[in-house]
Amino acid sequence: MSSVNTTVDVSARWRDLQVTYLNTAAELERTLQQKHQLGLSEFEVLDSVAGYVSEGCTMRNLVDVTPMTQSALSRIVDRLVKAGLVKRNTCDYDRRALFVGITDEGAAVHAAAKNDYDALLQKAFDAN
Repeated sequence: MSSVNTTVDVSARWRDLQVTYLNTAAELERTLQQKHQLGLSEFEVLDSVAGYVSEGCTMRNLVDVTPMTQSALSRIVDRLVKAGLVKRNTCDYDRRALFVGITDEGAAVHAAAKNDYDALLQKAFDAN
């Protein structure tokens, strides 16, 4: 019997974690959209690009650090390029590779959005 109770407890904990994630993601999406005109996925890609400032970020780097498909990621990067938050550059030594870099405007938007993002995550962690 104890293994059944353990399974129920683990399942209940998993459901609680899912509810926390879904509620937090919805609040992040709402806040980022209202205050910074960014969706959650767009912010997370922008955040990843911002982390590669010194060494340069390739599309391959982004595929490796996100759960998104290459095609979904490409669409998000396209939106960020259109908004002037990131720029794409071809690689001098490998024409197939694309570098993605944050613009000055992107860095400013990222800094402001990251404050809200981190505050909401902290609120979620503190509540649990």
